[in-house]
Amino acid sequence: MKPDIVDQEFSPYTMASVIIGTKVEQKPNFMVCTWVSRVNRNPPMWMASVNNKHYSLEGIKTNQSFSMNFPSTSQVKETDYVGITSGRKVDKSKVFEIFYGETDVPLIKTCPFSIELTLTHSIRMQDHTLLVGTAQNSYLGREYYTDGLPDMSKMDLMIYTGIPATYWSLGKIVGKAFSVGQDFNYL
Repeated sequence: MKPDIVDQEFSPYTMASVIIGTKVEQKPNFMVCTWVSRVNRNPPMWMASVNNKHYSLEGIKTNQSFSMNFPSTSQVKETDYVGITSGRKVDKSKVFEIFYGETDVPLIKTCPFSIELTLTHSIRMQDHTLLVGTAQNSYLGREYYTDGLPDMSKMDLMIYTGIPATYWSLGKIVGKAFSVGQDFNYL
């Protein structure tokens, strides 16, 4: 029996719930974006695919910069709020305690991990614009380290699945990458 055909909107992988920060008309604004990924190691570059209708896109294009802020599960309500409200109608500049790094882009102090990026490439597609940014600095609070290394369990980052549209926490570790497969023998 072959598998069922599934709705084309379905995505089988979990996505990071990221809060994009920028300034629009000199005011901090935030939106949620789940279509994000690291795309280059050196220099460190990240991409975000942002709907062409989003108010934040105007600020990103004008300022040529944006931030990616990775919220913890304890920030689910404010994360969802900035995702379901438009900066055209609501002032979202006071939702989070913000700080600025070397660029003039707002970063969220209470998010475990944040990156400030300068816009490197912008590719407009039918309904989204693919933004590629070069990381200028990345920030991780001291409380999110164990033995000098970033600890994902302490960060408790929020992830998203599209169908059904839900937020999740990370599960347990199932194996150490680049080593668990060394003992595998399929013959």
